[in-house]
Amino acid sequence: MNNDTLLQSKPYNRVQLFSGGGYKFGYYLGSYAALYEHDLKPDLILATCGGSLASLLVGIASEPKDLKLLVESKSLYKVVQASRHRQNFTLSSKQQKPSYFYQGLKRLGLSKQVTRLFKIHQRENHDALLAELNNYAMFEIANEADWLTELTNLKPTSNPITYANNRPDIAIIASRLMPTEDSLKQTSQAKNSQLAAKLQEVLFAPANLRAHIDKQALSCPTHRYAPKRIMQDIHLVPEWDIEQAVRASMADMYYLQPTFIEDLGWSLGGVIDLTPIELASQFGSIVFAETKSRYDKVLAAPAIQRIFGFDPNARLDEVLSFAGKDNNTVNNIKQNDIHWLPFADNGKALAGQHVRKRLNMRQGRIDLVHADYDIFVQQMQAQWRYGYQRTLEYLKSNELA
Repeated sequence: MNNDTLLQSKPYNRVQLFSGGGYKFGYYLGSYAALYEHDLKPDLILATCGGSLASLLVGIASEPKDLKLLVESKSLYKVVQASRHRQNFTLSSKQQKPSYFYQGLKRLGLSKQVTRLFKIHQRENHDALLAELNNYAMFEIANEADWLTELTNLKPTSNPITYANNRPDIAIIASRLMPTEDSLKQTSQAKNSQLAAKLQEVLFAPANLRAHIDKQALSCPTHRYAPKRIMQDIHLVPEWDIEQAVRASMADMYYLQPTFIEDLGWSLGGVIDLTPIELASQFGSIVFAETKSRYDKVLAAPAIQRIFGFDPNARLDEVLSFAGKDNNTVNNIKQNDIHWLPFADNGKALAGQHVRKRLNMRQGRIDLVHADYDIFVQQMQAQWRYGYQRTLEYLKSNELA
């Protein structure tokens, strides 16, 4: 099954991307509400990283009035507040508590030595990469086993039948360390663990999507940037728990530790395909995506290049040029009706309206600073308004509203 075949039988009319967002994920929800209220509700939400948490919220309360209440709830506040700087480390006697600043500088230097980085990727094995990702993750989630339970147990105030009919499908992207037989059992004595570490994009797909696509036709767009590091095929997960999928998608390198999922292995976040515009275009006829700002060249870009082997700003340029108005093709996929919502300035526009990060020079780390509940509500309202207003302005300017 090729891409042209996929285009002839797309399972969805409208797809919206929730691509990243971090602690500013609330603007996706305001954007979704604007689309919903103007008869453009997405049929599928394709989410990565922080956007996966936003997609979970839509899955719980799909109607805007319910969703707005959920965004301002104490249950969501507890979920966000559970993120914190790592409290305890289990390092060997030869290791010291890691300095994130020092490690960041090492990655910055390495990113400027492409040949050396390529050689490291060729010889770095599964266990070595997993150990680095575990040792140098900055944050953790308190009570991780029950982290999302209270939230997912909430029920919408809408009529249950209406709620079920209106809810969009949810698909979530993560990545995984290609497992060996023993690594799937969480052991560190894998017979083949000395083979070079390979990474693979993972798609947690709903039943409707799985029924309409051939997994052999799915291709990871960042493979061509780092073919020795990233596999070309995408692993389609047929049966999955959304709480696990959200945690897996949010496990980006040096932020949260990888998470282990039975029969899948170790998952390390959705940044492998942070703005999956190619997949969205295969899955739906109309796509609502977002413009994004460039990656920080000191910390973020070198971290992605160190682990995944590609320059995220080069990938971003490719993403933003995808589906221009000139009817060209990219990767043999015909152009869809793709709408780029203007969110590239969200960092500046929402400054102070999310969980703050504070440099701790003495400890060589970054701390998270959580607001009290009342301030949290104001922050989420600001994020919602930003997403709603920007989307509405776009719809009006393009005569869609």
